[in-house]
Amino acid sequence: MLAPDVRVSGSDTAERFGVEGVPVRLAAGVRVASTSVSSRFAPAAFNPAHTRYIARSEKAKPMAVNMYSGWWSLVVCVLVTVIVSLFTRPKPDHELTNLVMGLTPLPDPGPCAWYESPKLWAAVILAALAAVNVIFW
Repeated sequence: MLAPDVRVSGSDTAERFGVEGVPVRLAAGVRVASTSVSSRFAPAAFNPAHTRYIARSEKAKPMAVNMYSGWWSLVVCVLVTVIVSLFTRPKPDHELTNLVMGLTPLPDPGPCAWYESPKLWAAVILAALAAVNVIFW
């Protein structure tokens, strides 16, 4: 069900067809057919002969094929990232100023109150962790 309102020419019957949110008016004599596709892509069912290449076994279960498909996707993605990074010239530092943390001048916030000190809160959390460990030992 895509279009919210499709009216056949010469009648008031409403049908659903086409692109979602776009009203469609069909002229007389126009034939319309629709099909519903609700299947999902399953590499093991798509071509069972390829499971020995994907999962390195002809007897692999669908879950194993899915896991190996994810693994090979990761390997290909990392390889493409490394190759593109090796053949791409890095941007000069002046173009990255105020864009990346290492090249952005940070303002000095000045002294903070004692209750805003990270060392104080780290000590409080460490004491709470030690107390919980002693209680539940």
